[in-house]
Amino acid sequence: MLSRRDFLRQSVTVVTAGMAMPPIFTQAIHLAHNENLALPKPGERMLLIVQMAGGNDGLNTIVPYTNPAYYDQRQGLSLTEKEVLPLDDQFAFHPALAALKPLWDKGVMSVLHGVGYPNPNLSHFRSMEIWQTGKPEEPKQVGWLGRYFDQMTDHEGHLIEGLAVGATLPDALASNMTPIPAVQSLDAYRLQPDPGDAKDMGLRAEALLELYHHYRGASPYAALLDGIAAGAVSSSAALRDIAAAYRPAVQYPISNIAKGLMLTAQVLTSDLGVRVAHVGQGGYDTHSNQKPDQGRLLKELAEGLAAFYQDLEAHGVADKVVIMTWSEFGRRVADNASAGTDHGTAGPMFLLGGQVRGGHIGEPVNLSNLDRGNLKYTTDFRSVYATVLDEWLGVPADDIIGTAMPRLPLLRGTA
Repeated sequence: MLSRRDFLRQSVTVVTAGMAMPPIFTQAIHLAHNENLALPKPGERMLLIVQMAGGNDGLNTIVPYTNPAYYDQRQGLSLTEKEVLPLDDQFAFHPALAALKPLWDKGVMSVLHGVGYPNPNLSHFRSMEIWQTGKPEEPKQVGWLGRYFDQMTDHEGHLIEGLAVGATLPDALASNMTPIPAVQSLDAYRLQPDPGDAKDMGLRAEALLELYHHYRGASPYAALLDGIAAGAVSSSAALRDIAAAYRPAVQYPISNIAKGLMLTAQVLTSDLGVRVAHVGQGGYDTHSNQKPDQGRLLKELAEGLAAFYQDLEAHGVADKVVIMTWSEFGRRVADNASAGTDHGTAGPMFLLGGQVRGGHIGEPVNLSNLDRGNLKYTTDFRSVYATVLDEWLGVPADDIIGTAMPRLPLLRGTA
């Protein structure tokens, strides 16, 4: 009779020898013997991070359309009062953000002004590291959300605590203890038969299921195969069932960001236990030809987010999700000679969700008090992170951020 240890050793050999599996599954099998590893128990709150990669021009996103200094500093790229969508008597949306205006009017969207950090770095790579680790003064390390994952304990063994939509894992989700998957489609995120040995796929899937069965409740990976979809006879079928069961309640637009948001909606409206997801959109490095390029990107972002939010509402989970945008820096105040803007510093962030406190948050930047042509930040991005960690995800933010940061009135019912 096989001992439990022998069974596990042979099962791992049988399963991994004949299956081409995503790396997360391979990690799951080889970590399953460690009963002390545990992922967080999923709660009722989820966070979606949307990265606007490249350095979005904040001044032409949230436009100070009644401020003469805006037109004095930016003569070629400024947007006129007739072009913009006023939010009040000081600020307006870029016209490409029209799809988000109803959500602003509804009070479920906020604009965080002047977000940045001390001694800003104008390198894409270094500034992205700073934003994704939350450590402006320290070398690259584990991501700020990775540190969050490392603190959590999931006693029910949910596998997918976090999810990155895309080909690679963002640094923000990099963790010491918790493997976070990066996927481009749910259909691809499943056990694949070995092309050279496809006939034994069923037997090998059964062996993997049996392996997890022996660790029900103790392994951080047990519930993926045993609890995701009732009646699923294999791990592949379990994830396919999730994709098949999802029905978007709205018509998503055709764009890469909308595709990623729809995949995220599939996951967040399912019972996978995801608490944090990440979706990226690139192209915001607008050194030239900024007006048409930024307008196209903002339109895709706004229409994708609007469809995503409406989808969440229709599935009854809009109050459970907070959406937070970020970009590694803003742009310089003055436009350049190529109808664009160069790397700058502070910029706005968006928050969106049924529990978000709508409106303007933070002190607007001062266009008459610049630092060598750049905006001076008024809100430290780590305060945004700390507030989201504390008041939304429910974990001690100071331990994760590494320093005490002021909290912001981002959510309903908070000071």
